[in-house]
Amino acid sequence: MAPIGTLTGPTGNPRNNKVRIVAQFLGIELNTTPNFVMNVDNKTEEYIAKFPTGKVPAFEGANDFKLVDSSAIAYYVASQAGSNSPLLGQTAEETAEILQYMFFAEADFMPALAGTVYPILGYMPFVKPAQQFSEEQLFRFLGVLDAILLNKTFLVGERITIADIAFACDLMTAYALYLTSEDRKKYRNVTRYFKTMINQPAFKAVVGEVTLCVERVKPQPSAKDAKK
Repeated sequence: MAPIGTLTGPTGNPRNNKVRIVAQFLGIELNTTPNFVMNVDNKTEEYIAKFPTGKVPAFEGANDFKLVDSSAIAYYVASQAGSNSPLLGQTAEETAEILQYMFFAEADFMPALAGTVYPILGYMPFVKPAQQFSEEQLFRFLGVLDAILLNKTFLVGERITIADIAFACDLMTAYALYLTSEDRKKYRNVTRYFKTMINQPAFKAVVGEVTLCVERVKPQPSAKDAKK
């Protein structure tokens, strides 16, 4: 099968991985950009002309079809398997549930995770009260997800859907950098779910083995503080 288009962005990025895992799961070919440099290549005139928001990843398919936002791209790729795509809903209710969990991951979980981890990594200023608030929200949402998964293997029905792939990719940073063994025990249903997902062949083909957090990342001193 010929590639359906080009996925532009750094191939190791979790949002990029989301799309690639969907494609891998369905046997769909994508062109990728392994040499893409974030905050350089997406700021060029050529890139902005194609994708005015500058967001990454981006997708360009046939007939000048373009998309940004990883969830939108992943959904489009999943739809290329046809109306009976195993990753999409088979009824209006299933489709609504899938979208519900994708929106929960992007609108609630990811901002809390970013507000918790990004200041520690130096991606944004470390303001302790703000970071602590984000951490509280992160653990609250993990608790919500843990309750949802109490008697479930997957989020919607008895099979993997795009919602599972999206949420597992969003969980990856948390499990790699922040959730220690004690945290993983506390949210045991989420941990079981995450391990189930990352051991799927399509996940392994894209991201390889995932190393779980041993010790939480700690705030690094700023260059100004280091000179004191």
